[in-house]
This record gives sequence, C-alpha cells and structure tokens, in this order.
Amino acid sequence: MTFSVCTRIEGSEGTSFGIGVATDAPAVGALAPFVGERGAICTQSFVNVRLGRRGIDLLSDLAVGDALGGLLARDERSDLRQVHGIDARGEAYAFSGENCEEWFGHRVEEEAGITAAGNMLANGETLDAAIEALGGDEDANTATAEASTDRKVEGEPDGDIEDAELTDRLIDALAAGVEAGGDKRGHSSAAIAVWAPETMAYHDLRVDHHDEPVKELQRVRDAARARSEAADFDEDSKSRVFD
Repeated sequence: MTFSVCTRIEGSEGTSFGIGVATDAPAVGALAPFVGERGAICTQSFVNVRLGRRGIDLLSDLAVGDALGGLLARDERSDLRQVHGIDARGEAYAFSGENCEEWFGHRVEEEAGITAAGNMLANGETLDAAIEALGGDEDANTATAEASTDRKVEGEPDGDIEDAELTDRLIDALAAGVEAGGDKRGHSSAAIAVWAPETMAYHDLRVDHHDEPVKELQRVRDAARARSEAADFDEDSKSRVFD
C-alpha cells in the first residue's frame, strides 16, 4: 500500500540522506522513514518499525545490507515485510517478502545512491517514474531486483540531483510516482525525511491525512522554506532551534 524512495547525495558540506514516501493510510511519516548521519531506511508493507529504528542505529558498525539482513533473519514475519535503504559506505539494499501484496517490487541503483520499493501498487512503472524524477540513471544501475514485473524505463533523468534541493527532488519523485499509478487504492498521507549537515525546518515534513497529500506536502514545504528564509530567522536563531 506504499511506495518510497531513499537517496544519498554528496555535497560541498558533506553527505545528505533523504526519504520520500506516500501511501493510502494515515500518518505514514510516523512509521516508515528513518534517517540519520549514517544512512536512510524505509520500512513498509506490514511495517516493522524496528527494522528502521534499529537498522539506523546499526549503521555505525554495519553496512546497510548486513544490518537489515540480520534484523530480517530474526523477524518471524519477514515474508510480509518490505524494507530498503542506503548507507554512508556507498552501499544499498532492498528486500521484498514473498507475501507482500501485488504489485510489489523494489529497485536498487547503488552507484546513483538510490533505492525504491512499493507494494499494492497499480504497476511497476511507479518506481521507475519516481527514480527518474529523483535523478536515477538506468545506466548507473549496479543491482536491480524486482518481485513481480519486468522493468521498463523510458527517457533520460531530468538533471543532476546534486544541483537541486534534495527536499524538492524527493517531492518531485513522489509526484511522478503518483502520476504513474502509485498506490492502486489512492493516497492519503505522504512524508519527507532528510538528514543533512545543515538541518532545515523543511527537512522533516508530514501530511498525515489529506485527499491530495503530495500536493499538500508541496504547500507545506513552501511555507516552511519561506519561514526559514525570513529575515527575522537569522543564523543565530537557527543555531538555537536546530541541533
């Protein structure tokens, strides 16, 4: 009932990680996305928040595949789980349990620093569209996995993700996924979670219940950015608000 993307980008100030997720269930931002200075993990299908919370903690010592693989081995209902993520080592991982509901599958583009996964989707093109909007490149793909359909990608990625605001690209990816089909039941919540060397208010955005959650996420992003960039919200103020 969910689709999501994880990404890692290298910038002049350091490494940033981000997740975008949308679904037809309330408050997806409270359950699915987990980010930190060592990586990004998204857990979905029959959500097990331990995969995200504990997985992020383990990235200090383990690669993302080792961390999540170990946690899944201890999960008695791993056949219903879907989880994916990336880490600061440059590695990527995705898993879809065999009993996730159709359409389900995942993508891994390790060189591009992108993973994507979805279940209960209208079609597999949802993930391809989201990756393309995020800046993924099929030619850079080093490990592609999918559970139930053949991959089909048309066109070239629109620009370099390093040249754009990460939050914007994540929202663009969600919008493209929705346009390509998305959750076959529709969408009622969406979220963006970003970890960056400099934290901003619009790096953690959630729309918990709305008829058009991705469009509402865009509106909230614009409002948060405008407030963050207001003249009376100076660098000294930011240092007190953000860790």
